[in-house]
Amino acid sequence: MHRGAILHCSSTPILQSFTWLSLKRKVPWGGSLCATIAGLVLLFVTFSIFIDVFLRYFFNRPSIWVTEVSSYLFLYIIFLGTAYSLQQGLHIRVTFLLDRFSPTMVRIFDLITSLLAISFCIVLLWQTSTMAWSAYKEHWTSPTMLSAPYVYIYISMVFGSFLLLVTFILRAILNFMGTELNASKG
Repeated sequence: MHRGAILHCSSTPILQSFTWLSLKRKVPWGGSLCATIAGLVLLFVTFSIFIDVFLRYFFNRPSIWVTEVSSYLFLYIIFLGTAYSLQQGLHIRVTFLLDRFSPTMVRIFDLITSLLAISFCIVLLWQTSTMAWSAYKEHWTSPTMLSAPYVYIYISMVFGSFLLLVTFILRAILNFMGTELNASKG
């Protein structure tokens, strides 16, 4: 086995025969769908805050739900948008050290980073799932007049964590195979 064999294993039948290529097409599509939903939620939040401010200052009739619902919907925006941001390469990267290394070393660092991120996402998914299950089982609600069920809030964190985990796993596999995960190329 030569030095670069770990990064040039795309000729192995298991990696080619499995549906990695179909996953490479579907995961970015799912990320794009979630990003579109997050954008629509952001549009709704912006519009509802605008209407609330208008009603408050011109008619002295503020709503009781806009502030609370908007803060909960920001969780949807964040967790639905993270996988798409990763797929598009929009996450913050510190590259001043990576620019000094060869492309092979950069791929190795990216693979290590993806593996560490997978570990983080597993813990995040586990904790958010535990929290969502507790909220469902014990009927947690917000301590406000709206009394919103927390399970609907936490489920966005579970779904977003899962999609981010799948994206990191696919990114690590494709990085190992020597290709990239990018919705615009796939």
